[in-house]
Formats: sequence, C-alpha cells, structure tokens
Amino acid sequence: MPKSSLSFVTLVLALTGSQLASAGTEATVTDADSTWANFSSTELFIEGSILMEEEFWHEAERLWAYAMKTRPKNRVAKFKRAVCVSEIGEDWPMAKALLEEVTKGGLTERYDPFNPNQMIPPVDAWLWLANAEHRMGEFDVARKHVDAFLAKVGEKHGSSEWASKILAEVRFAERQLAKSTDAEVMSMALNSEGNETHPVLTADGKTMFFSSDRARSNGSNHGRVDPNTKTHYFDIYRTELQQDSTWDEPEFLNMGIRNHAKVIGSDAFGQKLVVLDDDGWTHELKTTERWERGWTVAEPLYLDRTIPNEGEIVFFPNKDRLIASVKMRRGEGGYDLYESSLDEDGRWSKLKSLGKRVNTWGDEVTPFVAADGVTVFFASNGLQSMGGFDVYRTTRNAAGGWTEPEHLGAPINSVDDDMAFVIGAKGQVGYLASRRNVERGDLQLFEVSMNGAPSLEQQVVILTLDAENLDNDEQPEALIVKDAKSGDVVQRVERENTEDVFNLILPTGRDYVVESAQASPTQDASQSVPPVVRRTLTLSEDLEPEVIELTFEEVFQDAEEADELPGEVAQEVAEVASFVVQAPKVEQPEEVVADQTVVDATATDGEDVSGASTIEDASAQAEESVSASEETSEEVASVSTNKPADGSATPANEVTATGDGDVMKVSAPLAPMALAAVDAGQTIMAVQLYNGQVHTERMDMTPALNFIGAQSAKGKPVVRIEGSASDGPSTRAGGNLELASSRAMDVYLRLVNGLSNRGLEKGRDYDVIVIRRVQPDGDTPASFVQGEAHPASFQYVRMDVAVR
Repeated sequence: MPKSSLSFVTLVLALTGSQLASAGTEATVTDADSTWANFSSTELFIEGSILMEEEFWHEAERLWAYAMKTRPKNRVAKFKRAVCVSEIGEDWPMAKALLEEVTKGGLTERYDPFNPNQMIPPVDAWLWLANAEHRMGEFDVARKHVDAFLAKVGEKHGSSEWASKILAEVRFAERQLAKSTDAEVMSMALNSEGNETHPVLTADGKTMFFSSDRARSNGSNHGRVDPNTKTHYFDIYRTELQQDSTWDEPEFLNMGIRNHAKVIGSDAFGQKLVVLDDDGWTHELKTTERWERGWTVAEPLYLDRTIPNEGEIVFFPNKDRLIASVKMRRGEGGYDLYESSLDEDGRWSKLKSLGKRVNTWGDEVTPFVAADGVTVFFASNGLQSMGGFDVYRTTRNAAGGWTEPEHLGAPINSVDDDMAFVIGAKGQVGYLASRRNVERGDLQLFEVSMNGAPSLEQQVVILTLDAENLDNDEQPEALIVKDAKSGDVVQRVERENTEDVFNLILPTGRDYVVESAQASPTQDASQSVPPVVRRTLTLSEDLEPEVIELTFEEVFQDAEEADELPGEVAQEVAEVASFVVQAPKVEQPEEVVADQTVVDATATDGEDVSGASTIEDASAQAEESVSASEETSEEVASVSTNKPADGSATPANEVTATGDGDVMKVSAPLAPMALAAVDAGQTIMAVQLYNGQVHTERMDMTPALNFIGAQSAKGKPVVRIEGSASDGPSTRAGGNLELASSRAMDVYLRLVNGLSNRGLEKGRDYDVIVIRRVQPDGDTPASFVQGEAHPASFQYVRMDVAVR
C-alpha cells in the first residue's frame, strides 16, 4: 500500500475512531467502534502499526486498548499500547504497569513490528520498562532492568546505545539531585486541568503568552476536539504581571486559527507574535500583530526562500537576527538549531548551524533569546540530561560561535520533560513548561526563582519612555540608540503599536546617545534631517538589571530647554549634557493598602478629603487665599533657580531653604501655587512639575523629613499632601485626576517610608491627608499674576504641615 493511501486510512481512522477511557492496565471502551469491530485481527494490527508509524500516538493507544479488550492474552498488543503511552509521556505509572505484565513472559530478539503473526514481545520491553521507572525516579529498579536487557543481548544489540543512555541519565540525575542549586520551582496558579505549554515572555518580564487546550470561559470551543488527542485544540492566551507579583486571569487571543494555535515567539515587548497553525497534518508558522482592537488575523510568515516557515523561529531583541529549530537533511539529526541575520539590503542569510556543541542526534527545540541578545536558552533530549528534555543555556563567544551548552541543573530540570524556558531582563524569575509533579503528565507552567542560578550572560536595563502626553506632531516615529564612544548604532526603537511608549534595552557599563530618527530606516540618507531631540544617557555605576519607567519629557526636558539658547551653545548643551538613569529607590509600605486617609484614585473628579470637595470649591478657596500665599512667599529668605548639573537626574527646579533650616520650598515661579488653598499650616514643599510628569523620586525630601521630625517633638504634625493636574486633554486611562493622584501618592509613599526609617509611625506620631485636584489650566483668573500664568500652572505637588 503506498504511503499516501496509508495516510488516508490513518485520517479516516482518526476521525471515526471511538474514544476509549483507560485505568491501570484494563481497557474500558465507552462505545464500541463500528469500524474496529468489523476489523479482523490482521487488519487491526496493520492499522495500529500505521498509526504508530505516523505518530498518531493517542489514536493508536486507543486502538491497542480495544485490541487488548478483545484479545486480552495478546502481549504484543499490550507492548504496543505501552509504547504509545510512553511516547505520549503523560502517564508513566500506566506505562510501567503494562510493561511489567509484558516482561513476565518470554521476550525475543527476533521481533518484527509489522508482522501480524508476531506473538512474543521484543527484548526491548526491558528498556521501555526501565525508561518508565527512570521517569518516576525509581533509579535502582531502572538499573536492574537495563542490566536484564544487557544480560540477554550483550553489547552488540541495536538498542544497546539506548541502554547506555538510560544508565547515563540515571547517574546524571542522581548527581544533579544531590547538588541541587538554590533555585526554587513552583507550579503557577494559572494552570488548568488541561495542558499549558510554551510560555513566551516579554523582555521586561511583565507580559506572558502561552498555549493551552483548556475549555474557553465563554464555551466557544465546546465540542471542538482534536480527533487524535480527544482534547480541545490549543489556543493562545495572554496574561499580565500584577503589582503583587501575581499573574492576572489569562485572556484568550483570537487570531483566526481554527485548529491548534500555539505561540512560538514574540518581539521584545509583545507587539508581534510568531504562532504555529497546526491541523495535525501541516504545521505552518504565521505572524500576528497587536492593534487597538486586539490581534490581526494570523498570516503566513515569509522571510526568505532560504528560511522555512515551519518548526520554530524566534528573533533577537533587535530583530536583525533569528534562531530557528528545524529538521534539515544536513543537520545532526532531528530538530537542530540554526541562526540567520539580516544584511544591509534587508535580506536574510542562509541558515547556519549553531554547531555540534549545541546540536545532537536528538531534538533541540523551544529556543528563547534573552533580553541581552547574547544568551539563548533551549531544550534538548540529545545532550547529557536527567531524563527526557532538559533546559540548557548557551552564549555567543568572542569568535562568533556558541559556547558549550550549560545544563541548568536541578530543580530547574527534572527527570521528566522540561522545556520552553524563558526569563526577563532582570534575570531573577524564569518560567518553563514541565510534566513534573502532576497527577497525569500534562504539561504545566512553572515559575522559577533563580536565586543566583545562571541566567543572562550580560546585564541590561529596560528603559521605558512614556510619550503619551506629547502631541502627535511632537512624537518621533522612532529613536536611534548609539554607543556614546564609538557612535555605533546599538538599536533602533520604534513607537509601540498600541501605546505611545518607546522601550529601550541598554547593556550596562556604557553611555548612550538617544536621538529621534526618520520614520523609515531605508529612507535616502541625502534627505535626512537633524534629530529633533537628542540626549546622552548615563547608566549609574551601581545600576543593576532593572526595568525603569520614565516619561519622555523627564529625559529630554533639559535638551529641549537648550533649544532656546543661541545655536552653537544649544548644540553643545544637547550633545554634552547627560541624563543619569538610576534605579527606583522606594518600595510601597504595606500599610498603604489599609490607609483610609488616601483618596481613591477612581473617585469622581474634584474629590478630596480636606474640605474642598469640588473643583469649583477649590478655585473659590484659592482666589480668597491669593494674598495669604503671597505673604507666605515673602517668608522665603533667598530664591534661586538651579539648573541641573551635567549628569543630574533632578527634574525639578529647587529653591533654597529659609535661614532656620526648617522650611524648604521648591518651585519656580512660586506664584502659580496661589490657586491652591493655603489653610493647612506652613508650606514646607512646593514643586512645580512639567506637563505629564508623574514620578517624584528625585526630589530631595530630606528638609521636609527634618522639619516634620522636629515638629513631632512639639506635638502631632498633620501633613497635608496635595497633587494637582491641569484639566487639559489627556489620553491617560484615568484622566488627569489619576495623574494628580499619582503625583500625590508618590510623595506620600516617600514620606511614610522616610519617616519610618527615622522611627516615626503614621497615626501614632503624625497624621497624613492626601488631596488631589484637577484645575483649569486654561482659565487662570485675570487677577492671578497679572494674567501671566506659567505654562504648567497646575502641574505641581505641595506639602503643608500643621501641629496639633
């Protein structure tokens, strides 16, 4: 029978075969299959063997279970069923029980798997049994059964190499378990009763995609099952990391794929995905892109005629290189890893093997390129392993080759299949798919706390620049990041599809120049124009791998101010002045959650907790207090606007403190503060912010902390923190009220943390009231500084203190 006919018969069987439920070694057929019931013993044997040859293991297992029911003494049928169960890899206790029965009788070295009259199982059954015992961690009995095999056949049998491999894996597993690393592995809460596999993580570690054959929450895949596995088709899901380090409810992503949809890879920040469309016969790679309403319909991935659109393909963060896991005739065997790169004309080079250090006679699969663009993680069942697929890392060496793969050790690896390891830029927490520690061997997702285990070869910082408060005509289409010393382009960063943000990946230990770029990287150089914005970024010496979020204005503010200077001076300032990137220093105290004095950021516009409950009330109080505010401003001994020095990361203008050192004022000009009521005591901090600025970590809180500490000796200070924003247009999800809340809360958190470090406890030693306001920036009263308001009149935070 030609192979095409066999494939057709196989498909018919897969679509018409009945579902069989099994427990232990007894087969229970739920519905007698009319097709199989009419088969003779010979026909049943042939069809079962064809299914195994085509690797339809689930359907073949059901057929052999049916054969066992009708012919319970046939040990060959029992052996073939055990092989199917082992290949599926989901129920090692069942495989072991079946093989123990098979090996109770005689075994033969002269076994023909395609002979329907074969009545004696092969001697290889000892190895299949040892393999099952090894996967269950029963190392001693596994050795015993390998020895039984070798005692019968000697060293020249065709399966002797497999016997040696089992013994080597047992020894290696024992050594790894005896010297486990400090890594901790835990099952993820998002796992379902089905299979979860192939996690894909963004570089910042905040978004994860994975594939699952779970039932959809809306029931839309009810009754749609794979005819081979009898489970739901795989779908692709997306989940986000929450502030408490838990993952939110996975979201089903509809990409227009009717059968199995499996995620293979992502760009660095989850805007584009490479997915696998698998109908059981054909396996085609496709690509989909995120947009405002979801995801585009997946379309075939075509890169070049030399790059296959099957297997697995993942891209480096800069998108100029890729790693592919494919089967090729010139490969080492099975799936091997290859690399390709873009040339100057935008064409991909021919696939080049990662070499014999990495590729083996087995399969190398699930590659993942880390955020550093140097480290590659992958799974292999051909390298020295603890059993099945294990996870390894390799890095590009100075000569352009790849280092000897490094086994990640136990407990990251187990005696069962472990694959699809991913990790974020910080190198602290990774994720993988594994069959370990589950009732049945379904693939599940596990979280790995590395605790010093090997991760990224090179330390990097993720810098997210939020440009949502810039007008569309002010937002550059892309940014070019260059090495400050060599001038070499490190990366080209385009604005994200659905958010006005730019995500930069910066290796530590270097300075960079960031400048706006033309919309198209292929645009004629003769038509190029000077960059609109340009700034040098300096990574602080103590900066470790981190994810840092800043606003676009926060980084480029000083450079934009330089444009107002004379031409040559402006250019010199823009090129020399650097912005120091520093890690966030403040962690949210636990008591904030229960603090009832903090205003809810989801409350209605104008709400506050100090008496001015609406915008109108706040404005009325403000006009009445203009003179009081002016009197307060006269108390300032000396006022000076300080320009940040080169390398300074301070975004606000500072004002020197009064002579007694108790009061600190920050703002220039101070006059716009008049619209805020000044009836809560002495103003000790007033900071003018620029449009859209949220984070206030770089403000010097020391004078304020000193003042409150001194006042606590006289009584109980009541600290009033106010955050304000203008009522101008906003694309922010919570509007400008959320911006005002964020400003006030940033100061609140720093205040509580700073006073706690000085031994002062909120509620016992002092109280805090938090206010947020949205005020009419475009409707400033005429009496206010003779109608000349600062452009950011209502972009501020302030702090007042009264003592009870």
